Amino acid sequence: LDVETEREVFSRARKIDLVVTCHTEAEHERLKNTVFAHLRQLNAIELKGFHDPLTIADFNRIMMRAWGMGVKKSPTKSDEESSDLTDEEEESTDEPPQLAHQMTVTMICVTRPDKILYQLSKEYRFIKKEAGIYLSDDILDRWIIHPSELDLVEKNYPLLPLARGKKLEQFIALCLDEGLNDYLQLIVDIGLTTDPELIWRKLLEAKHMKHIIREETWPIIDQLFQEMPEAIGKLPTFQEALSENMRQGFQEGFQEGEQRGEQRGEQRMLIRQLRHKFSRVPKGIVQQIETTTDMELLDNWLIQVISAKKLADIDFNLPQKV
Repeated sequence: LDVETEREVFSRARKIDLVVTCHTEAEHERLKNTVFAHLRQLNAIELKGFHDPLTIADFNRIMMRAWGMGVKKSPTKSDEESSDLTDEEEESTDEPPQLAHQMTVTMICVTRPDKILYQLSKEYRFIKKEAGIYLSDDILDRWIIHPSELDLVEKNYPLLPLARGKKLEQFIALCLDEGLNDYLQLIVDIGLTTDPELIWRKLLEAKHMKHIIREETWPIIDQLFQEMPEAIGKLPTFQEALSENMRQGFQEGFQEGEQRGEQRGEQRMLIRQLRHKFSRVPKGIVQQIETTTDMELLDNWLIQVISAKKLADIDFNLPQKV
């Protein structure tokens, strides 16, 4: 038989991502209309990202850590003082153990854990409470939240930036329409770990939407393009979307005649991006852009701006001084 003595189980587990303690009824009341309305007195929250999907082994480790939350030592005793106490003395000085029915564990999964939710539904008994939210109602409440399935309602806003695909696209559009700049900033901040190309494509489209974007939203959109990673700018699909969206957006957006409006819009966009990415843009380059009516050439310059590290990397075909 395989025998292992004095096995330290908890030393082999990672830390809980977030522990939320609700001390009073008033604190519970603050969560009432949020996606975390189910929280109890002591709550473990675990985030499973796109490159770290929830597996059965992960689920077991998370549950082990959650049960371990119930063992809390008194914060008034230092480690040195505690080490001198006998087991009986230590037990008497501890805070009352946290009971399982006072705790919840919530797993927020960017990638849906299909095996746990569906293939092993009899074993784990997760029940769909509402779109994207699943509960296994045991002594210790276990919740799984899948952001890409959540409804577009206010209580879900804090988790929707973690969505991917169509749901993230819908949430970006909602943020732009309603001026939800805090959430738009959050989407930009975590975009590299969710669906980066979709985020940049949607914000690129936003620059050319025919309805007016709120003035306070422009700095966030401009920041994204200013800080855009070079690798994303080189993606063929992104460059194709860039060119296509520029043409579609300006054809619909300007009133000065279809062709001239498109040209002027792209000229302004190109100048704006240059000034945001580089500290100084020579007057000659600005004039060169303003007098260029070749849409293909303007598109080419805009694509070069995305990947250029310095202004000299962009070929503006300026005449050489004699």
